[in-house]
Amino acid sequence: MVFVDKIKSMLNINEVQTSGRNLYIDALKGITIIIVVFAHSVQINDPAFSHNPFYLTFVPFAMPLFMLLSGFIIVSQLGNTFLGYLKKYGLRLIVPFFIWAFVSYGFFHFYRDVSLPVYIWSVAKFPGTHLWFLWALFLNSVLLFVALKLSRLRDWSRFENYFVIGAILLSRLASSDFFGLSEVKQYFPYYAAGFFLCKYWDEVKARRRIFFAIGIIGFPLLVLGYRRNELPTFYPFLLDIFGETGIARLLVSIYKYVLAFMGMALAAFLLSLIRSTRFYLFLCWVGTLTLDIYVCHRYFLNMGLGSDFWQYFSAALLAFIGSLVLTLFVLRRFRITRLLFLGLPFSKK
Repeated sequence: MVFVDKIKSMLNINEVQTSGRNLYIDALKGITIIIVVFAHSVQINDPAFSHNPFYLTFVPFAMPLFMLLSGFIIVSQLGNTFLGYLKKYGLRLIVPFFIWAFVSYGFFHFYRDVSLPVYIWSVAKFPGTHLWFLWALFLNSVLLFVALKLSRLRDWSRFENYFVIGAILLSRLASSDFFGLSEVKQYFPYYAAGFFLCKYWDEVKARRRIFFAIGIIGFPLLVLGYRRNELPTFYPFLLDIFGETGIARLLVSIYKYVLAFMGMALAAFLLSLIRSTRFYLFLCWVGTLTLDIYVCHRYFLNMGLGSDFWQYFSAALLAFIGSLVLTLFVLRRFRITRLLFLGLPFSKK
């Protein structure tokens, strides 16, 4: 027990419990990053990952849940000026985005095919090929921050929800694949949903059993029709009913969002079952390191261990542990690495 206590103290697990943070949100972040690492393990180790049932189970809701949880905290940032916010989140997200691009250029031997300036330009132009979540998170956060700031001009705060809904509609116009605009179109509704979740947190908690029931029943049924980067299996049936009117496509878009939210509800329910366990506290701690793990784990996944569940699991576990070791014992130990690789200011506060 003394050894365990020393490890917990070293990793700051005890501090998380007394930090005043929303532990449930942190635990959701923790379980989500574990799911993401596992899904990426499947993606790398299985050439047919697009049809892998493990991959197809987690992909519909994992990254959307990350976006939602990121949007949950934006209200706490509204004390910043617009320029202050750009500086803070540019440092937190955009600087590591490009620093890790330099790392990837050497680590994955991209220099064999393209020069460094061309590669850096390519990841800026098409961030989906790199750490796209950082880029999309930055753009989404700026869009919502602007909408919320505008709603506070001239005492318009009572129209706050309409400003956010307007921002969602604006994001739907981002149809280009350039500069991550397609990711904004896809993920901004989830980021905005995080704001609404925070705003109506007490109401959601009071009705959580309803949401849990919907997720428990609905997600396993709806996920059966999901296909990655393809129309769902029931799309021909929709065409038979609605023809080429566009209604079928609209219903598919709605289906994807409903599926994602149902997956989130199911994940939240499963997490609620373990709230009294030590593993839950571990997830809370992991939830404070999600961006660290996200930027690091790809470099530990080139294992080629095979294509069954235990091989996916083994590769994901190695990547998860490797990411924690790298971030805790190297990247977070030195001020310059904290700044460049993790976007954290020199102060640890």
